[in-house]
Amino acid sequence: MNCKKLGANLASIHNSQENAFLRRLAVSKGAVNGLYLGATISGKGGNFGWIDGSELVFVNFYPGFPRDGFGDFIAMDTTTTAGQWMNNECTEKLPVGCIRDKGEIVSSLYNYISNHSFQITSPGFPFSASTPCDFFRATDKGKRIKAKVILLEANSCCDHLIIYDGNLGGGILANITGEVRNETYITSSSNLMRVSWQPNGGVNVMGI
Repeated sequence: MNCKKLGANLASIHNSQENAFLRRLAVSKGAVNGLYLGATISGKGGNFGWIDGSELVFVNFYPGFPRDGFGDFIAMDTTTTAGQWMNNECTEKLPVGCIRDKGEIVSSLYNYISNHSFQITSPGFPFSASTPCDFFRATDKGKRIKAKVILLEANSCCDHLIIYDGNLGGGILANITGEVRNETYITSSSNLMRVSWQPNGGVNVMGI
């Protein structure tokens, strides 16, 4: 299994933020037709549970799901921004979402986000840049986060990449647009960083 090879588990989701993050990340990696989550149903009536044993505190099923006869594996519909779930047959060929451990932020489809470095792209990169997205990262207390913008291609009139020193309430480290390559930004004191891609059209550019 792809997740086990990475020392990870199939993803469990515990709130709407994790659900939205995984859906955006799935689309950015080309999983535009859905992906499997780390949950199954069993028995008539659809008893539902996470494979990793974590507590069931959040669900996002389409109305009426899970349904008998539709399959025993839970998948997310990534074709809509709601990222709603349904039960599905395991014979359907879909990507999977992975998570490293219960304390780790939901990670990429096949490459989990490590404690040290990871790479993000705007949804649709490099073919489309019109979808806004936010990425959040945390490290240990007392440490700072460094972000290197390998490539930004944005319309200087209207598309912006904003990097925050922290999350909500944090100051702005950079508000950049146009074409930028290999620029580095470091939080001043926070162990949190938010990277926000805010296109106003994103026409004929690649994004981040």
